[in-house]
Amino acid sequence: MSLREWTPWIAATVSVAALVHLGTLYALPRRIEARVLTRMGPPNTMRFARRPDETARVVVRPGPDILYSACPFDLSKGPLKLTARVPHSTYWSISAFDAATNNFFVRDDQQIAGDSIEIIALRPGMALPPLDAAPVRVMLFAPTDKGLFLIRLLINDEKNLPALDALRRQSSCETVPSLPTSH
Repeated sequence: MSLREWTPWIAATVSVAALVHLGTLYALPRRIEARVLTRMGPPNTMRFARRPDETARVVVRPGPDILYSACPFDLSKGPLKLTARVPHSTYWSISAFDAATNNFFVRDDQQIAGDSIEIIALRPGMALPPLDAAPVRVMLFAPTDKGLFLIRLLINDEKNLPALDALRRQSSCETVPSLPTSH
C-alpha cells in the first residue's frame, strides 16, 4: 500500500487516539471525584473518618498516623462556611479539591496564626453571606460547584490521640445564606 492509501487510516487512528486521550483527561477525574463525593453522603456536612488501617481506602494511600476529616461540598445552594480548630503542637493541613480532583487551596498549621480558621467558599458572582468577626477568615472562590475539603491531622504521639480526635471533631461545614444581591 502506498502512503496515500494509508493516510485516511492514520488520520482516523490519530483522531480516535486524541479523542480517547482528551476524554480520559477531562472525564475520568470528574467521574472519580463524583463517585467519591457520592459515597461520602450528603454534601456540606463534615465527616470524621476512623483512624486508617490496612483496609482503609477512602483516601488514596492513607497514613495510619493521620486523622482525616472531610467536607464534600456543593455550592449550588449557596456559600459554604467551614470552621476548624488548628493545633500548633502537631502537623495540621486543609486542602480543597474541585470536581476534577484539582487541588485549588491548601493551608497548614504554620500558615495560620490563630487557633482556628474559617473558610467561606463561594462561586464567582455569588453574594457574600453575613459575616461576624472571625480569628482567621479566608474567602475562597471555588472553580466548580462541587468538590471536597480534606483536613489532615498528624498523631504525633499515641497519648495525644484522644485530645487530637476531640479537637478535630469541633470542625464543621455548612451552607450559609448569602446576602441578597441588589439590582
